[in-house]
Amino acid sequence: MDLTNEQDLTYTLSRWENLISSQSQSPYGFVHCAGYGGPYHKITDVSLEEWDRIFSVNIRSAFQIVKLILPKFKKLQLGRLVFIASSLSIVGSANSVAYSASKHSLIGFVKSLSDEWGPFGITSNAVSPGYIETSMGIQEDQVPDHRNKIIQMTPMRKIASTYEIARVVSFLLNKESSYINGANWTVDGGITAI
Repeated sequence: MDLTNEQDLTYTLSRWENLISSQSQSPYGFVHCAGYGGPYHKITDVSLEEWDRIFSVNIRSAFQIVKLILPKFKKLQLGRLVFIASSLSIVGSANSVAYSASKHSLIGFVKSLSDEWGPFGITSNAVSPGYIETSMGIQEDQVPDHRNKIIQMTPMRKIASTYEIARVVSFLLNKESSYINGANWTVDGGITAI
């Protein structure tokens, strides 16, 4: 699904809505893990089209999806919203201004949702990973010097696995995390702590 394509998104959301309405038990959790960083450019070299695409994937899609599911969670008086942000939403980075700004915007989105929807038993939280072994993050076959530089920058001296991030997301989706709301969980091996 192309999150920047209005028709794709509308179609997928309507299918999701039909699927949910046919279930005997309604799901109460949602994870927005879309992310697009675009090419690394200085801000003066980023086109308006590229800027819009990054924001469309990283924040606009979250808005559109959440707008649809919040009324359903409100009826349940229960909901867990988890959004994948980034350590770059905390510290920023040269040549990734659009990505950093979009993920920082997502943190503001989460905090506002937590205040607006908390009274209905709906929590909104973010998880901000550092470098991860993924096609968007760090890949096994990536230039060894770059990988080693990232590893040396990280106090844990390693790159996270998707499993390590998923464990935090899983906890935030759990009913036992009911008092955690409006938080940004940084899972970056300590890279933003230094």
